Amino acid sequence: MLNQLLIRRKELGKIKIGRGDSLTLTCDKVTQTPRIFKTSRIQEAIDNISLLDIEEKKLPELVIKAIEFTLKDFFLYMHQTGLYNRQFKFWQAIARISQVTVYKLQKGIINKRDLNVYMLDFCIDPKFTSIRVIVNENNEGSASFREFKAFLDKSLILNFGKLKGILYFTNSPVDEYFIMKLQNMTNASDPVSKYESELSDTKEVRLNVILFKKDLEIYKFEHIYPCLRTKELNLI
Repeated sequence: MLNQLLIRRKELGKIKIGRGDSLTLTCDKVTQTPRIFKTSRIQEAIDNISLLDIEEKKLPELVIKAIEFTLKDFFLYMHQTGLYNRQFKFWQAIARISQVTVYKLQKGIINKRDLNVYMLDFCIDPKFTSIRVIVNENNEGSASFREFKAFLDKSLILNFGKLKGILYFTNSPVDEYFIMKLQNMTNASDPVSKYESELSDTKEVRLNVILFKKDLEIYKFEHIYPCLRTKELNLI
């Protein structure tokens, strides 16, 4: 509880999400009948997505890339793997996002200290957050589960019943202990529901973890939890 109280949010800016005109194919339309769409058609819908900095504030490149990955690459990835079947409301929310508010996390009450962590609120309705993205670029050894849990708890305190999913981005390697703790939090012992990756203390909040790195000035992202193995995809 103390960690949650010490973590504060400083707003950096807002991004408006455009999706083309009424005649173009959108991700929202894809979610209505997902089985009829091939990859090329979904790619067409993704290409119609645009990001507009409505406050004209220059946001960090990593933040913009994380937003693009979530709305475009991850949306397509969930369809290609079949993960969307187990996390449908989360996938559907990704398709309908209209605005993203970007925060820098700070620690402290009086003397605030900036952390190398961003929290992004993805909204369909500006009053409620549908998806929360945490981007941690500490890059100090293995990923810390204790640190992750503090940011996760902060996210859940700010949940007002509309949150469908949390994505945690880290650039630090995730060890077996971290994965074991994630499995305990999401009922991963069940061979099917483990792909739902639902946080056990919540209702319908899905958790996905993304590993990222910058290689030759290009950000690369990899979905690492829940782990999808080729031989298990028929269960999804």
